[in-house]
Amino acid sequence: MWLGVVAAACATPVRVALPSPFPLTYGGTVIPANGAVVGLDFGDGLRGQELQRAEITAGMIGLGVADRVHASVASYGGREDADASGTVWRVKARVGDLFGPLSSVSAHVAYATMSRSDRPAQDESLSAVEVAVPAEFLLTDPADRRMFSIYAGPRVTREVYIDHLDPGQTMRHVYVGALGGAHLRYRVLHFFGEATVVHVPTSVLHQLTYGGRWTVMPSGGLLVRLGGSDHKWSAARRRADPKP
Repeated sequence: MWLGVVAAACATPVRVALPSPFPLTYGGTVIPANGAVVGLDFGDGLRGQELQRAEITAGMIGLGVADRVHASVASYGGREDADASGTVWRVKARVGDLFGPLSSVSAHVAYATMSRSDRPAQDESLSAVEVAVPAEFLLTDPADRRMFSIYAGPRVTREVYIDHLDPGQTMRHVYVGALGGAHLRYRVLHFFGEATVVHVPTSVLHQLTYGGRWTVMPSGGLLVRLGGSDHKWSAARRRADPKP
């Protein structure tokens, strides 16, 4: 009898709220400038209408073209049992060295989506679109093998969390904040540490209130360039090809 009770409890569906990520922007440069890249990301996101902090990991593959455009796709998920897996699409367009030859500014757009259905406990889906404009500044000699830079910029994310079982609990929020980070490159390796300061609006779920706070969402990552070349800073290009 006890075995039957335990088996029934284990088989009972449970709700696992879906995490919405704040994916790495990878600064203001295109990685790689030309070629392919693979990487691993980790960081924090906001889980469900409760807007609780969630730890997220992701594996990505991407391409860079003409030192102007970067496109990538990543599979991401949380670290709770029964967590679903989602997809993050990212596109970055480099605007140029707007603040001098040791700067690079880009426009970054990401789209994340995830869903989980385990009736009668859950049938939910989320989608999130974000726009960020990171400006990166090189702090080392552009001719060195080791390069270190910092970056910062605004970030806006719109999340739609749909509860298909109870449409009245569907949530739509806009998160406005700013990001900052550090970028270390050595040969084909790129290391990132990034944090987003964001305001989390108030959310009401089953008459309970969540959110209504400012918070910091940290993230980090490692990219490995598989081929091609990395971004050449304008200062290095001008030194190699001086004007007459």
